[in-house]
Amino acid sequence: MSISERRLIEASTGMSRRGFFAYQPDAHTLIWKVCSVVLTAALITGCGGSTPQPASPTAEADRPPINSGPVGFARRVEEEVDDSIDLSGVDPNDIFDLATAPPPNFRTAGKAQASRPADRFVATIDPAAGSTSFEISESPTQNTNAESGASVNSLPAGFTAIADTPIIDGWPSRIVCAADQSEMVLIPAGDSIIGTGDGPGDCVPKVLVPLSAFYISKLEVNVAQYAEFRSKSIKIGKVVEKSLNVEAPGDFPAVGVAWVEARAYAQASRRELPTECQWEKAARGSQGLAAPWGNGRPLWSEPRELGQLDPCGIFPDDKSVFGVLDLAGNAQEWLLDFYSESNHEELAVMDASRRRDWAGPRRASQSGERVVKGDGPDWAVWFRRGVRMTERSPHIGFRCVLNLPTSE
Repeated sequence: MSISERRLIEASTGMSRRGFFAYQPDAHTLIWKVCSVVLTAALITGCGGSTPQPASPTAEADRPPINSGPVGFARRVEEEVDDSIDLSGVDPNDIFDLATAPPPNFRTAGKAQASRPADRFVATIDPAAGSTSFEISESPTQNTNAESGASVNSLPAGFTAIADTPIIDGWPSRIVCAADQSEMVLIPAGDSIIGTGDGPGDCVPKVLVPLSAFYISKLEVNVAQYAEFRSKSIKIGKVVEKSLNVEAPGDFPAVGVAWVEARAYAQASRRELPTECQWEKAARGSQGLAAPWGNGRPLWSEPRELGQLDPCGIFPDDKSVFGVLDLAGNAQEWLLDFYSESNHEELAVMDASRRRDWAGPRRASQSGERVVKGDGPDWAVWFRRGVRMTERSPHIGFRCVLNLPTSE
């Protein structure tokens, strides 16, 4: 039996792959047929070589049921799989269609076409309608490359587009920063929903903030990248402290870095720290989801707790709709904004034109505090806290953004 046939039977019977290989109904069928041949030969020999009689047409139907697995399993497989479907040469990449007549069977409906950027969509979960309800909206118009005829904007010096990356609104969707070889993800222009309607006082209410397009680092700045930055800074006479976890593996997020040093890293590579609005849009998408993956609980591939530090990007489920990783978990992150307990309340009554590309209040509630986000309760990315700029916390790291010129 081919792999495709096994997959087809698994789908139609609901059996797991482990259960399927445990029973092997075709193997038993083969054994039964071999035994039938041996028995027939024995009968012929015992009858002195008389002319063999044709097998009874009911012999196959009269054979005893195979009971090497749960009672009736082999019989159920035979009954539910439509024998009229020719499974020979089935390609695992075929598109399967559910037949209308019960019990559930599948048929080959055609070949899957190659994935195209234009085929992308966003599934929007509606919490009020229940966890199983969602809406599908199209992604922004995309072109696969400059040859498609789209107008491609020039990137600032020090940044290059990743080959064959889609073009969105004139910008490559993925670029690389030459300074630290980090990948950056395009966040298209549009509205950002920050805050929540039900949470701590400094996180309410929800506010809609229009944002220009920008790039944000796919991963947090890691130990190796920060160590290289420090080494280069020392060579030109600048004093930069080590990260607190300098002895950790190079792919762990660099933590224990003061706000001024995090910003110096960003500015040395012609970038900046994210604003709170930029960070939340990268994490929540345009729909304002509670977490990068949606509004439900995460399904981690390995055990993960709040405050846990791991190599950057090893939890693929902690990924936003834009493809940015580790926004809910791993290190908390420094942001550009001063921290104010009343920021969201003041934004809510502000004119929309003033909210555009909001970079935070002019002063902090407590002197020297900046916004820190990530690693919030229940992994909620709307959660925020204020931390003094001089603090070197073993839980706080950072990532960078590249702000793009606007046409306005």
